[in-house]
Amino acid sequence: MQIRTSRVVRNGKTYEYAQLVESFRRPSNGVPTHRVLANLSDLSASQIANLKAAIAANREGKRVVVVGRQRAVLPKVVDNFEYLDIAVLLELWRGWGLPEILNEVLPTHQSEVASEEVVAALVLQRCVAPGSKLFATQWFPRTALPELLGIAPDQFNNTRVHRVLDDLDLAGAGLMARLPQRFRERDGAFAALFLDVTDTWFVGGGPELAERGKTKEGFVRRKIGIVLLCNERGYPLRWEVVHGTSHDSKSMTKMVASISKLAWAKDVPVVSDRAMGKTAQIRELATSGLHFVTALTTTEFPTYAQRLLRMEPVKDSADAAAAVAIAGGMEKVEDTLYVMDLGTYERVEVSAESDTAAEASPQRAMLLARQIDEWVSSGEHVSYVAAGRAAGLRSSVVAKYRHLHALDEGIKREIVDGKANHFSLGELLVIAKLPLEKQWGTFGQGPSRAKRQPLQRAARKDSSRPAEAFSVRVLAYFNPERFVEQRARARSRLEEIQDFVAKLNQSLANARSRRTKDSVVAAVDRCLREYEMLDAFKPSISEHVDQGHTRYSVSLTLDEHEWARRRRYDGFTVLVAHTSLTHTAAEICRLYRAKDAVEKDFQIIKSIVELRPVHHRTDAKVRAHVTLCMLALLLERTLRERLGDAGSSEAALERLATCHINRLVLAESSFYSLTQPTAEQRAILTRLNQTHLINDDVIEALSPR
Repeated sequence: MQIRTSRVVRNGKTYEYAQLVESFRRPSNGVPTHRVLANLSDLSASQIANLKAAIAANREGKRVVVVGRQRAVLPKVVDNFEYLDIAVLLELWRGWGLPEILNEVLPTHQSEVASEEVVAALVLQRCVAPGSKLFATQWFPRTALPELLGIAPDQFNNTRVHRVLDDLDLAGAGLMARLPQRFRERDGAFAALFLDVTDTWFVGGGPELAERGKTKEGFVRRKIGIVLLCNERGYPLRWEVVHGTSHDSKSMTKMVASISKLAWAKDVPVVSDRAMGKTAQIRELATSGLHFVTALTTTEFPTYAQRLLRMEPVKDSADAAAAVAIAGGMEKVEDTLYVMDLGTYERVEVSAESDTAAEASPQRAMLLARQIDEWVSSGEHVSYVAAGRAAGLRSSVVAKYRHLHALDEGIKREIVDGKANHFSLGELLVIAKLPLEKQWGTFGQGPSRAKRQPLQRAARKDSSRPAEAFSVRVLAYFNPERFVEQRARARSRLEEIQDFVAKLNQSLANARSRRTKDSVVAAVDRCLREYEMLDAFKPSISEHVDQGHTRYSVSLTLDEHEWARRRRYDGFTVLVAHTSLTHTAAEICRLYRAKDAVEKDFQIIKSIVELRPVHHRTDAKVRAHVTLCMLALLLERTLRERLGDAGSSEAALERLATCHINRLVLAESSFYSLTQPTAEQRAILTRLNQTHLINDDVIEALSPR
């Protein structure tokens, strides 16, 4: 007997049947043949194999012993911990020597847990699972950090975290003193430094440093400011937490002063944005000794770059604008970069004595006031402040001189003809505050010495110290695409304002409207302020009576001269730099454009490591929190640099996060095994030169908790 199988296809499916067959020879002719003894239906492969084994044993006279099936004893997985993304970051952390640096700068305590290891855990948390300090104590035991750092889960508690944060605040200055040296040891001297300011806001009231104000995104919050200096790789070098309402230029000026004497900052270009682009800040940069590069605000263009006035594109076309730039003497470097070196600008400040409102004669003050008005009206200077600087006057003095325009025309003619020099300038300014009908009467009475002294004292106080002279290198570049974008955005703003007026008038025309004139004026004012267009429009509110109710209608007239002034420099950027910079104009322009290194740093600490919102309540804890974010930024930047074009650091950490270590228990003993790494995870580790992290001997060396 034997088992024979056959296949039958029914309704597209294949069925396998087994038959018990006996073989014999026919008695008539001796031809071998088979006889089916039984159909065994649809058996499984294992069942058929068992039957074959039984028949074979029967032929040989042997017995088949059926042994009960026994299941192998397998180890049970009792814990699962996040591993590979944490291990990769910890390798980068140790690669920078940060444990040694922190051990040097952190206060020393008699503790069974090293403070630098707690800092490491908090920084890694900000990289992969940012949250509040309370969440850190819950997150820590879910990771392999207790094994990797040698810290028992219960030792990582709130008390220790709070103490370490206070220590980290005290160690901030020492840490920032050592990081630049470590960066230079690995990568060499810095090619450039970038300086900028951002802010962060709080859940709740926040610390003493927090002040209510508008954030960079336009929200009103209790906030602090953060000044950051980084190198060309985006590595954080120095950072400072400042009051929430501190002006960006003052905060950056303070940072400039703090690094001006440091060897690693000497002769390295320090790039900042246009917050440092006014004469007062440029003077500070020029006298600091740093090789700075910054962009001017548009109000400063006429003072430093008069030649740009002759290059205003007329058509809102990139090609037409580029043609105007070339015709004006700019050199095309690339499609979005046309460059011009404007040479050296020398600023010679007027002495205190010649710059006071008290010393100037009324005749000279009146002539200067008229000259300044003519310059601004003709477009030769973009603002009264810029025109005043061209005349050698400070803004406060320009403001005083312009008050003379409030005088009666007849009195102004007397002043211009020199017939009012027996008056002091202060006395004439007092007369200018009077209604027109009273000015002649007071003017005819002659000088009144009693009113002179307060104005003289105020003037002397305003101009008591002459400013230092300085010189800077001036460059300009033009981007045709940015020119078109700015023009389009400007047109869009005009349309939005006109749309607002149309909707407001429609609302005012409604019979149910009960709005007062004051509320209408306030609404128009808010709209124009929001779009920063108060000087660009002249509002007019008309009224009429309809069925016993006063109705209002609003119209806005665009000031074409002011609008043209605003559009004059679309697409242009003017840079000023230290005169010792030997870079070409194109190189300096590209250097300034590279300032997005620090802007990207701020994007990272705001998004990936979640700088905000901040949950701490003391200034020390907030400063420590910012330091944690900066160290997390360093790891993120390092990871991104090592990955190159293989992907972003954020994506790499997400892919690595699924590879865990698993604690298994077998016969009352426990050990760790690794989740099988994917091909993608292995590729990332190969790129980072960290494939040893998934070796069996590394995993087996971990002591189970």
